[in-house]
Amino acid sequence: MSTPTPRTTAAQPAPNHILTRIRAIVTWPFTNRYASPLWLALRLYIGWIWLQFGLRKIETGWLSGDPMGAVVRQIAEGRLPVAFGPFRDFCAFLVEANLTPLLSHTMPFMELAVALAFISGVLVVPAALGGSVLLVTFIMSGIGTLAFDGRILLAHVLLVLAFRVVGVIGFQPLVLRVLAALARWLRIPLPARLRRAAAQQ
Repeated sequence: MSTPTPRTTAAQPAPNHILTRIRAIVTWPFTNRYASPLWLALRLYIGWIWLQFGLRKIETGWLSGDPMGAVVRQIAEGRLPVAFGPFRDFCAFLVEANLTPLLSHTMPFMELAVALAFISGVLVVPAALGGSVLLVTFIMSGIGTLAFDGRILLAHVLLVLAFRVVGVIGFQPLVLRVLAALARWLRIPLPARLRRAAAQQ
């Protein structure tokens, strides 16, 4: 009698291998340079929104009036509800220190700066952090809505998470080269991180 040949079963992938592949797929857009066109599209879209915010405020008189002051006063006096109690105290401080005109006058320029950073690809991560602060302020003050500004805030978080590749397409490589050349000409030592970034471009 012939002995039965043992049946071979296909090797099952190890759980750790599956987790590694899932992690690689999830992190690919945030770490791979080939994903930079996706981030460029998102940057341009968010930058266009910030550009509209800033230009609209300039057109409606934020540089000469104090539109922010009226909202801040209503929050400080308790006439507008806020979800975060200490924010009301912060608004009261702004009113007492008479800082609301300065806030109204600088708000359009802050929004235009965020727009310029996103569109040019220079200092995208600091702009995303600053834009997140502005969006949270809008939402808490009632100027913005969670339905719209919350989604824009999520886009800012994604841009921060993609800090390795978010500025690959843009003017940041050129700016880094210019800074490195200027530092060499002036004999100013650059931080090690900036030197590495300039060398990689």
